[in-house]
Amino acid sequence: MNIGDLVTLKGMSSAKEKPLGIITKKWATKHLEIFWLNKNISKRYALTKVLSPTKIEIVNSVYQQSHQA
Repeated sequence: MNIGDLVTLKGMSSAKEKPLGIITKKWATKHLEIFWLNKNISKRYALTKVLSPTKIEIVNSVYQQSHQA
C-alpha cells in the first residue's frame, strides 16, 4: 500500500455504498493515515483517520506496472 492509493474497508469491494479513502501518510507503527472522501458513510462505520493496513483493501493503486508483450 502506497501513499495516494484509493482504499475501502476489507470485504466491502462489492457493496453499493462503501467508504472510500486516500492514503495520505504511512506511520512508523505500520498504521496508515487515511483521508475519507465520503464523510457520512465513514461516520456510519465509525472510521478513524488512522487505521491498520489489515482492515483495508486497495480499490485502485497509484503505481501501475507497464506490461510488455
